[in-house]
Amino acid sequence: MKTLNQLAVMSLFLTAAIWGLSYSAQAQAMDTMSPLIFVFLRYLLGALMLVPAILHSRKKPDKSLITGGILCGICLAGGEILQQFGLLYTTAGKAGFLTALYVIMIPVIGVFINKKSNWKIWCASLLSVAGAFLLCSDGTLGSIGNFGDILMIICALFFAFQFIAIAKFAPQADALQLSAVQFITVSVLSGIAALLAGESCTFAGIAATAKPLLFCGMIAIGFACTIQVAAQKYVHPATTSIILSTASVFAVIWGWLILNEHYSLLNLAGCGIIFAAVILVQLPDKTSA
Repeated sequence: MKTLNQLAVMSLFLTAAIWGLSYSAQAQAMDTMSPLIFVFLRYLLGALMLVPAILHSRKKPDKSLITGGILCGICLAGGEILQQFGLLYTTAGKAGFLTALYVIMIPVIGVFINKKSNWKIWCASLLSVAGAFLLCSDGTLGSIGNFGDILMIICALFFAFQFIAIAKFAPQADALQLSAVQFITVSVLSGIAALLAGESCTFAGIAATAKPLLFCGMIAIGFACTIQVAAQKYVHPATTSIILSTASVFAVIWGWLILNEHYSLLNLAGCGIIFAAVILVQLPDKTSA
């Protein structure tokens, strides 16, 4: 069991590294493909990756699973679409850290739906606000960030609602089937939005975006999400959340290495404060098992 736990922990760090790299891939994709088309194709690929596992399963999806998957997918679509548009205006590293604010938003939203609050929630919330301000500043404290940064903060809110929805529907559902319904919902909604927005999809555009598209669709969604589902069975939920939150750190590292992104000392201080807030809000209470 100890070996399985260690393997699961390493697998979760691999998942975080993959998710962090996906921000750079998403940013690169915007040079050759429109945002809505990219989200549509990315999640279509992700859904197709899960088809063999679903066909192998003997359990048929019920009405509750489909309803839950669609609701989760609506929230996920909102987050992904806003994130993709945001990457037109901000850096991959900033996107990773600002998206990570969903971790703090989840318990704050819980306060408004009659769930218990504690000092960690409010302390982490204040830290996240301070960190976001520094991360989004122009390096002189004279700016609160650009349009892309604002979109990333709103996208984090959508992801927070998505995780709340998953927490409600996942315990009674098959994880892979629920994920598939989510991914299909995102693909359908983004596809409809692309048609309404007049975005076009050409073979030349797909060919030019093949590498980031395949990585984000097949590796970051299909492969990494499957690893996450398998690894979570052997690792404490709090530990899992903390490990996966390092995706924001990997986003900055990959953005620096691949896209030559540069950050001021204030920006990096903001990254550190947000990461501290994310870890703080996920630490288990002394009374928890």
